[in-house]
Amino acid sequence: MDGVLKGFFVVGAVMLVGYILGRTNALGPHGTKVLSTLTFLVGLPSLMFSMIATRHISDVLSETGLISVATAAAMMVLFAIIGAIARWGVRRTTIGALATGIVNSTNLGVPLSLYVLGSATYVTPIMLFQLAIVTPIALTILDLSNPGGEKPSAGRIVATPFRNPVTVAAILGIVVSAAGIPVPELVLDPLSLIAQVTVPLMLIIFGMSLHGLSPRGSSGDGAPTLLAVFLKSVAQPVLAWALAVFVFRLDTFSTFVVTACAILPTGQNVVLYAVRYRAGEGLAQSTAVLTSALAVPLLLGAAWVLN
Repeated sequence: MDGVLKGFFVVGAVMLVGYILGRTNALGPHGTKVLSTLTFLVGLPSLMFSMIATRHISDVLSETGLISVATAAAMMVLFAIIGAIARWGVRRTTIGALATGIVNSTNLGVPLSLYVLGSATYVTPIMLFQLAIVTPIALTILDLSNPGGEKPSAGRIVATPFRNPVTVAAILGIVVSAAGIPVPELVLDPLSLIAQVTVPLMLIIFGMSLHGLSPRGSSGDGAPTLLAVFLKSVAQPVLAWALAVFVFRLDTFSTFVVTACAILPTGQNVVLYAVRYRAGEGLAQSTAVLTSALAVPLLLGAAWVLN
């Protein structure tokens, strides 16, 4: 349990720095936008390539990895279906789906996995799934649904992923990983160095975005936010536990692993995407805050019940 508290303390401290920067306007009126652009164009692509290229995609095929991927995918599809029925709009529904399926696997999942579970490799499958599959698809949808853009042609739809630095980095990482191509240190080291800055930058951006955030969010965000929080913090952990116990029949420790991974809150990169694309910002911010607050007692409860 001490590991859970340590992980949240580290994340909360960095977010507090961002909040203070936002509250004092230390970076000026465009500080959040500048940092978001820097992270989106440079930081995230470096993080994605260095992380995916140095791991094997087959890591996702472990039992715990399959459960993590299946539960995240199920929550995102369910949110997308409900969003389509409720007519919440393509862009807001996309952000909401990301908020239910993209967990804080990097800046919270890694330290928690290391402190609580004894190894940082347990979050690798969900991390690869998010970076290599979910993110490219979601960002392509956001690009194509830009209200200010032209009506997309078939050629533009095909080319859209290749105009986005984040998806390009993910695609290159998949190719390198699948082909088993060794990345020279002279290439990987600078990217890894930039990637190390990306995680705290995302937390700082998230903290800055909290300043002035209305508890109600944007107009019409109430229902999507409640649904996203319920799916992320309640439905996904319950589904992960049920699959682990009744389908895969995992041992107690492995059951705790998949349950803990499912409890992890919405990742800060979802807020970054919302700010970048100006879509569902209130939904992303509120869901990230609420799921982060709920994750502490839920993780402690899971640790007590399952261990």
